[in-house]
Amino acid sequence: MAQAVRDLTGKVALVTGGGSGIGRGFVLSMAAKGAAVAVVDRNGDAAQQVADEAAALGVSARPYAVDVTDAGAMHATVQDVIANMGQLDFLFANAGVLGPAEYLDITADDWDLVLDVNVKGITHTCRAAVEHMMARRQGRIIVTASYNGVRAGAHVIPYRVSKAAAIMYTRCLALVLAPYGVTVNAICPGVTLTPMQLDYAAATAEERSITLDQYLADRAAKIPMGEFTTIEDLTGLAEFLVSDAARLITGQAIAPDGGVMVSS
Repeated sequence: MAQAVRDLTGKVALVTGGGSGIGRGFVLSMAAKGAAVAVVDRNGDAAQQVADEAAALGVSARPYAVDVTDAGAMHATVQDVIANMGQLDFLFANAGVLGPAEYLDITADDWDLVLDVNVKGITHTCRAAVEHMMARRQGRIIVTASYNGVRAGAHVIPYRVSKAAAIMYTRCLALVLAPYGVTVNAICPGVTLTPMQLDYAAATAEERSITLDQYLADRAAKIPMGEFTTIEDLTGLAEFLVSDAARLITGQAIAPDGGVMVSS
């Protein structure tokens, strides 16, 4: 029986949005297992910092200051990774933005930004890599979606719509790539206290005239298992999905969220 991943030496992973939060977690998780890593982030300094952290773990790491909404730049980035790192085995389409919380605050520009990053950014990232993976008849693609992509709500509506699209794209691309032995899955994080989530939490707490700790306690109480998702919860799942043990798992949206996705 195939085993979950233990050693990724000789593999190459590319992570968009790799300069912070969940993306940084994916980069360092892959590097800790021995994979070479390409760190893509629109913030070049952040990409460099995380690449340095990965290199300190003893692997090859390259930073790229790239905006995922630029299809040409993403194509050039993937080609550079293949040319300089030899191949691309694991692709993490992770970059994302949140957008406004309140419906009446949402502008046309907000819709454009959220959909451009969270939907087009994923499609540009994947499109840049799939032909290489198809030719090699192997590869793993992981899309960062959200439980918000399947649960309706009155807040962060562009974000919810974008993540629903990300899940459907994952399912469709999985069917395209299945004959080539390439899997495509979405990880749907629960409430994870990344810098982006904490900024949202702080703003919401201020609007409600409560403390951040009070807001977080209220959020945790609404999670069926009563706990926030950690970066380690997400990286552990990713390590499994890139392993041989997950070779037949594709087109899935998996939520390490403590039961949020299935709760009413």
